[in-house]
Amino acid sequence: MRPHPFAVLFFLLSTVSSSASSTLASGDGDDNDDAADVVVVGLPPGGRYTRRMTPIEETDISAGGGSHQEEIVADLSPNFERSKRRRRRDRLTLLRGLQSSCDLGSGRFTYVSPAGTDAAGSGSDASSPYATIQYAVDNAEPCETIHVMSGTYYNDKYGSGQNHYKSVVNLSGVSHLTLKAHDMGGAGAAAGDPRPKIKFDGPGGIICNSANPCSHLEISGLEIEGPNKDMSYVEALANRNSLGASLIKYASRGVAVWKGDHIALSDMIVHDCPGSGMRVNKGDYISITDSVVYDNTWWSPRAESAIVLAESLAVDTETDKIKMTLARNEVYGNINKIPYYNPNYDWDYSPIGGYDCGAVDACDPSSPSYSNTLEDCPWQCRYGKSTQNYIIDGMGVYVTRNRDTYLHGQMTLEDNLCAGNGINGVVFHRTDRGTVRRNTVHSNGVVPVLEIPEPAPEEWHASASGKSRQRYSGLVLNNADGVKLWSNTVAARYDDDYAFKQEDDGGAPSPVEAGGNNKACRGLIQMDPYDIVTAVTDLSVCGLSSNEDEDEEDTPVPTHAPTLAPTPTPTDPPAFVEIACGDKCHLIQWPYTMHSSYPPITSLAQCEDACESSGDCRAFSLQYDYAAQNGDEKCFLYRDSEEPSPPKCANDPFNAGGGCSYGTVDGRFYVRPQARDEYNVSDYAGARRR
Repeated sequence: MRPHPFAVLFFLLSTVSSSASSTLASGDGDDNDDAADVVVVGLPPGGRYTRRMTPIEETDISAGGGSHQEEIVADLSPNFERSKRRRRRDRLTLLRGLQSSCDLGSGRFTYVSPAGTDAAGSGSDASSPYATIQYAVDNAEPCETIHVMSGTYYNDKYGSGQNHYKSVVNLSGVSHLTLKAHDMGGAGAAAGDPRPKIKFDGPGGIICNSANPCSHLEISGLEIEGPNKDMSYVEALANRNSLGASLIKYASRGVAVWKGDHIALSDMIVHDCPGSGMRVNKGDYISITDSVVYDNTWWSPRAESAIVLAESLAVDTETDKIKMTLARNEVYGNINKIPYYNPNYDWDYSPIGGYDCGAVDACDPSSPSYSNTLEDCPWQCRYGKSTQNYIIDGMGVYVTRNRDTYLHGQMTLEDNLCAGNGINGVVFHRTDRGTVRRNTVHSNGVVPVLEIPEPAPEEWHASASGKSRQRYSGLVLNNADGVKLWSNTVAARYDDDYAFKQEDDGGAPSPVEAGGNNKACRGLIQMDPYDIVTAVTDLSVCGLSSNEDEDEEDTPVPTHAPTLAPTPTPTDPPAFVEIACGDKCHLIQWPYTMHSSYPPITSLAQCEDACESSGDCRAFSLQYDYAAQNGDEKCFLYRDSEEPSPPKCANDPFNAGGGCSYGTVDGRFYVRPQARDEYNVSDYAGARRR
């Protein structure tokens, strides 16, 4: 018997109403089930920290694990409850229309400028904009696009000298919203129209509290600047052990989503934030792409990293689907300059390796031996304590502590540039199922090694004087199963640092699921299987100067300076991308059709047209036509309807060996981006040696 349509509608409405009511009833704070919230005495209403004390293994520290960061709950806007009630009504309206959601960007457009007015009747066009992003958010309709115009947007109480809980934009409880830099029809960007800037001195630039999760958000084209430049090492160190409001600005983040799903952050410039540049905890369907994240994590005592996905929570059971993506980001200069401190650690507690710190008198503040604690108390027992005088935290691109929480879904870290960060460039930590590919990692490990004098000593090096950092400064897989590792290029800072490293609590790590064409330009290699990484001597392969005679240290800089104008509206991606194939440009085990030959001056365009016109073509190649012997190039079309065979030729085919590719003269190979990723079509390892 089919259910009556009104019965179905009643069930849907009651489900949403119940969910919305429970959300309205919840207060500020973290809803983490495996840890109790710890409210710090002296915090004003609405603000509190959430601390977690899950023990971590010593391998976490050596290979780039790390402590758990705490949520700083930003104040909700005065309009929060009103706007949440309105959003609840909007959700019910959508359901009454038998819709569950709407397409992002399909709703109305509103506009914001610092020169505008926060009032009814404003915001509908660029000539009469709202004044603040928060007002626009609070008054947004489902699937609205908020165009943020050029100018600088500050949090309330900015520059007052007070410690406060005011973020510039609080997206707690918000869903189905696009927040983007205003595109002046191309003319503004072309004329150098400045990128809109969010500038903060509170808990962060853009915040979403865990008690009121956010979802289905797209944020792009913004610059976020924190207060690093307005602080000093001496000031930050003096506040290292602070609690409550006095710590807020020293641990603040550019973007901090503490719970949410279906969130895309792209074309962002995030810098000078004392804590993380961009982080998402308890998320699913998250992408952070095409952004520049630099000079963050300097002054926080909370062991922060630049870009972070942590404690992710799947919202469905799509285990094999790529749902978490960190791609094409430039991440540099993110360094912990203040030692980690956790006020919840008792003197005899050690989160590292199960040390019995209670048996060491020199670790006990009440013992006469405590005067010698720096000499006689093991460094593991001083981790996170006021006596920690070393720095072993702070990564570039970092996914962490997802194994126990993220049970369905794949993570991809690809095409990132990570240079000049404090410890490692890329770390896949306590996280399963993912792909790490085509990342360029060099010049990390900026935190000093005591045995090696720094070329330019800095004031903050005093905080790292008690112990050397771990001897890893590249790419690390730490307690990570089901990970694929393809075509990464890594140069450690020193020859005896690890460029590629695997760690596991159980001793021998599980072999990498698949991989190859990885190159270590400098540093040690410890991977299983070992042959997925090749040591090379050409530093230029890893983005460094190849002049071995230079004594100067390679300067960790991005491939290009951050642009201050918003990136124009993205153009369509290229239909095909070229793969460096050297002298083996024909994939003979990919089903193919031999097409026509063309003169070199027109061959590329004509072969691409032939591929597009065929309706069954995932890639094409060009090579010297031996039969014609007149300089023309033969066009080969690789069919999309048939799979490569044998199976090994379906994974990194130019480097798979065993007859997957065939010798050519003056060959070129082009593949659709989707097929490149599906079959991991990477540059031929021998292409640079031609």
